[in-house]
Amino acid sequence: MEIQNLITKLPWHPTRRWSVRQLSKIGKIILHQELGEADVEAVNNYHIQPNHISSRGCPHLCYHYAIRKNGEIIQSNELSSVTWHCKGQNTSAIGIMVVGNFNGPGYDMGTSEPTKEQIKSIQFLIEYLQKSFNLSNQDVYGHYHFGKPACPGHDLQKLVEKYRNNLPEGPKVEKSVKEVQKRLNKLGYAAGREDGIHGIKTLSAIRRFQHTQGLVVDGIMGPKTWSRLIELTK
Repeated sequence: MEIQNLITKLPWHPTRRWSVRQLSKIGKIILHQELGEADVEAVNNYHIQPNHISSRGCPHLCYHYAIRKNGEIIQSNELSSVTWHCKGQNTSAIGIMVVGNFNGPGYDMGTSEPTKEQIKSIQFLIEYLQKSFNLSNQDVYGHYHFGKPACPGHDLQKLVEKYRNNLPEGPKVEKSVKEVQKRLNKLGYAAGREDGIHGIKTLSAIRRFQHTQGLVVDGIMGPKTWSRLIELTK
């Protein structure tokens, strides 16, 4: 599988450029979705104009890589560039954007799902970057880990959690999970059906609850998270 280098071919902002980091600073990979149905070129043009990220426009496409629907992998910036894809993480993270508009936690306006070709390319690119920078599966994140619950969407979040070994294989029905779902739903965190299956919706709901409560966002219903949940649903 090849990576197409479009760093110089995609238009740049007339004057703005990224700051530069040492490659030794790289410690994580963050997966994003486009949240739209444009192509890579259109997203790049949006970014270099005044936009929601910067009223002055960004230097270039705000990700290091983009993956088209046909699975083609595009490199859009040097890995030494500090792009603006995830607030607070840009100095240490590689950003990957998957083209498409996918349903995600709190966002049900999706118009597509990741293609099989995109999934294969994501896995290839993650493995390539892991080998290049000696990164583990625990160094693979989604934007939802850092305050954007809907990104990169349910399917890609499930993929990320499998890398991170946080998603159980197969259904596992437990009374405690049903209780967690019931209490999260009561507070409006949309944990899905109260079926005792610790799936992606339940995991997303736990993370959102932890984020709003100022807890460690690890998706684990540990003692502190459970105590806070009990307190708020008495």
